[in-house]
This record gives sequence, structure tokens and C-alpha cells, in this order.
Amino acid sequence: MSFKNKQELDIALKIACVKKDFRLKKVINSCSVYCVKCEHLECKWWLRAVKVENFDRFYIKKYEKMHTCGSEHLTSHNPHATAKVIGAYFKDRYPEGKGPSTKDLKNSIRIELGCKVSYWKVWMGSEIAKSLVRGTHEHGYGVIDAYSHMLRTSNSGSKTALKIDENGRFKYFFVAYGAWILGFIQMRKVIAVDGTFLRSKYGGVLLSAVAQDAENHIFPVAFCVVDSECDASYRYFFEQLRSFVLDTPELCIISDRHQSIRKMVSIVFPLAHYGCCMRHLGENIRNNFHNASVVYHFYKAAKAYNIDVFSDHFNRIRDLVPQAATHLERVGFHRWSRAFFPGNRYNIMTTNIAESVNSMFLDEREYPITALFDAINSRFAEKFHERRMKFINAPTIFVPSIEKDIAKNINLGNKLLVHQTANYKYIVTGQDEVATVDLLDKSCTCKVFDIDKIPCPHAMAALRCQYGDDYGRRIYEYSSSYYNVEVYLIAYVEEIKPVPSEETWEVPIEILERKISSPFVEPGKVGRRSSKRHKGIGESFSTKKNKCSLCKRIGHKRTTCSERNVA
Repeated sequence: MSFKNKQELDIALKIACVKKDFRLKKVINSCSVYCVKCEHLECKWWLRAVKVENFDRFYIKKYEKMHTCGSEHLTSHNPHATAKVIGAYFKDRYPEGKGPSTKDLKNSIRIELGCKVSYWKVWMGSEIAKSLVRGTHEHGYGVIDAYSHMLRTSNSGSKTALKIDENGRFKYFFVAYGAWILGFIQMRKVIAVDGTFLRSKYGGVLLSAVAQDAENHIFPVAFCVVDSECDASYRYFFEQLRSFVLDTPELCIISDRHQSIRKMVSIVFPLAHYGCCMRHLGENIRNNFHNASVVYHFYKAAKAYNIDVFSDHFNRIRDLVPQAATHLERVGFHRWSRAFFPGNRYNIMTTNIAESVNSMFLDEREYPITALFDAINSRFAEKFHERRMKFINAPTIFVPSIEKDIAKNINLGNKLLVHQTANYKYIVTGQDEVATVDLLDKSCTCKVFDIDKIPCPHAMAALRCQYGDDYGRRIYEYSSSYYNVEVYLIAYVEEIKPVPSEETWEVPIEILERKISSPFVEPGKVGRRSSKRHKGIGESFSTKKNKCSLCKRIGHKRTTCSERNVA
């Protein structure tokens, strides 16, 4: 038998030792000769391997396979069952860096190898198996510059940026594929920004900027790994984003109420509009004021298209819990309300699309940085191909979700009465409301036509009156081109290509010679790495409080109630 190198031979021998339950010791362990024998002095088992000249391969030259020793020297713990051996044996169980849990792996070791090992050693073995498949964190940071070069080479038009500190340690890494940059041109200009913590031993945060296509699917814009969520990291992220995202009043950036995001948006994108996530604010109201009716009216007020409907629900909030109304006024109506928002958020009222991205890569957040971006590449390459194939022969002009909304509005518009007041101007009545429609300005007093960019029921009735039998075709002329199937396909036409394996990289010598160290980690930081979601700025998690069954007050229970003796 031959082996790729001495390390491979050594691991194979130790796996055999664990399986057959015997011990060996090394006799010769030099650069060119590897000789071992059974640990028992009188046993005749031994093996000798030598290195091939000018190569790293080792060939077994002599092998005495029969054991002549007894079993009296054996114990329940095999010293060759190290974490390194366990990792090498089970690495095939982690094909994409994911595999069995530590508990399942411990049972597999007992069944397959017949060996008893500690929980810590099994966990360490699983970590080694994962690193053999996806690489180590240190290696990932070391080759990140070369990886960035190969990413741009494989995907033309891509944008990458790498920043290191004064000590040559990794600090920030930004990625936007060329397919994302070209596709975002066809998207509605609303970006959701969020950050999620990484679970590696070096920590860090993955920042994401995502848009939403006409079918309400996630469309990636950019990703960036930073050390923490702060002013400096978000400024770097937005400055890189600014190189291909135009700063215009049409642009809207939505996030949770993180102060650094709001501050840096105003600096880097002064013409854009900033809004906060409706869901984050709503959950804070639920947890702080404990009133379901207030939350209901808050969501209705936030999603209201015009100020009159907004005022009705906000006045109900003020009547129910005045403190909640004061809090919402302090945040600012223009931050969370669609009716008061200075730009156009369309139907994107939350950062759910960004939160969904965090969930997509829940396991990958513990990967080395290059493996993390490979996973992002693979996932969105699959999604781009899937969406491209789904609509390549679509029979409709607009995407199905918008066609469904148009059909609904047509049915509602058929039940409305129309009165023309001027050319292209109409008053529409029905269902206890009156609306004024201006077809030239593509607006309606209900504001649905203005914000959603498709004719509302009032506009449908006006179009029917204006164009008669031809109005069905005219509907698409009065709707935004963002919803067109052809525009949708253009957004996904560019292919996302994978970064080649490291063995095939062709990188300039100056990049290869550039040494990048891992990020600085505070010494003495011990304990299990957190896997639960961190609380954001201005966010509170609900906590269950005891309610006494005697006095019905909150904050204690029956056994500690002061009225227990009286009762």
C-alpha cells in the first residue's frame, strides 16, 4: 500500500489500532523511514514504510500482520483514539461542513470503533473533521486576499474590498457579486440592512444589504464581515455600497433602530430616506406596554396609505395607552408610517427579508470566512437559476403576484361609480368613500396608486371609463415597469459562478506574499460561544412574570404572597 504522505499513513495506522483494539509504538520516525511495532515486547507484529525519492509518498515495504501477544495488557481506553484520529475517521460525515451532533458522534464511535472516549474528545474530533472539510479559521483569514482576487476573476464586474489594521490583522471584508450589482438596477430601490453575529472563535458580525424583487423574494445586494456593529464598520459598509448604489431620493434604507445605521445613512447617503422596521417597533410596544389592542392599531396605522386612516388608528392608541402614543411620536411618524414616509417604501415595511437571510445561513455563521462566502455564493447561485427558469416562458406580462393584485383591483373597481370632471380626471364613489383620480399624474387620493405603482380600484374604474373596451391593455401602461416579467428576468440573467478550489488558484505573487493575520481576540474570554439571537439597539425581549393566584398581582407567586396568612 502507498500513502500520500507520512501523516496519512500515521492516521490510517491509528484508526486500525482503534478498530482492532491494539497498541503500537514507533521505532523509527524519520523523514524517509517510518517503522512501528506492537507495544507488547514479545509480539512479532511490525511494519516498515519508506519514502519514495523526490516525492512525499510512503510505501509499505515490510509488514508482519500477525499478533502473538495476549489481551492482558488491554484497557477500555485506547490511547490512539485521539481527537485528531476521530476527526480524520469521521470527516466524510461532514460533506458540506454539517454533520451529526456530538452525542450522535459519540454513539457512532462506540458502535463502529468499539471505543470509549470522553465527550470533550468527541466534540474536538468533530471540530477537526469540520476543519478538514472547510478549512481552519486561521487559513481562511490568511488566504482572504487571494480569495477576493479569484472571486473577481470568476465573476466579472464584482466588487470586493478588504481592510486590515495597522498590525496586519483582518478587519473588514466586503463582497457584492456582479450579478447582484446588475440585477439591483431592475429592483425597487428599497434596501433592508441588518447584522448577525458570527459564531466562530474570532467572533465578528455579518452585515447584509438585501432588496425585494417583484415576487417578494430576497435579492442580495452586498455582504460584509466586520468586527462589530459600530459607526466605523457601518461607515465602511455604506461607503463600499455607495460605489454602485446611487444616492437619490428614490433610495430608501430600512433597518432596526440601530443608531449607527441611522447616523451613517445620513452621512453616506444624504439624499436617501431612512426608515425603521415596523415589526421591531411593534414588538417593543407589545413587550413594554402589554396591550394587544395597541399593537393591532399600531400595525394598522403603520400600513395605512393615507393620513386620515392613520389618524383614526393612532387616536385609538392615544386613548388606550397615552405613553405608547408619546413613544411613537418621539420615534417620528416619518420613520415608521407609510403615510408620512417622505420616500416610497412600497410594501416593504419590515426588515424581514434581511432577517430571513440571517436564518438562511444559521449554521454557516460558524464557518471560516472563505467557506461562509462560498456558502452564500452557492445558495444564491441556486436561487438565481431557479427563478430564471421559472419565468423564462411566463405567459403573463407582469409577474404572477402582481397579476393577482391587478385582478383583485379590477373586480373591486367594477363595483364603483365614476364621474369625469376633466380630461383624465375622475371622481370615483362607492363603498362609503369618495376618491379623486388623476390618470396623467398616476395618483389617487387613497394613495394606493401613488405608492404601490399599480392602479388601485378607483384608478381601475377611471381607466375603464377613459378607454372603454381597451382599458385592460392600458392597465400595464399605468403600472411600474419593475413588475414586468422581462425586467424580472433581466435582474436574474447574470450567472453567479463559484470560486474555484484553492489548488487551482492563479494569483499574482504580490498577493501571495501578503500575510493577513486573524482578528484580535480578547485574552481570557472563555465559555461556550453564544448561539442565540442578540438583542438589538432599542429592542427588548419579553420576559414571563409570575402572577399570584391569591391577590392576582404580578411579580410574585402564591407561596411568597403577603396575603397568604390572611387568606
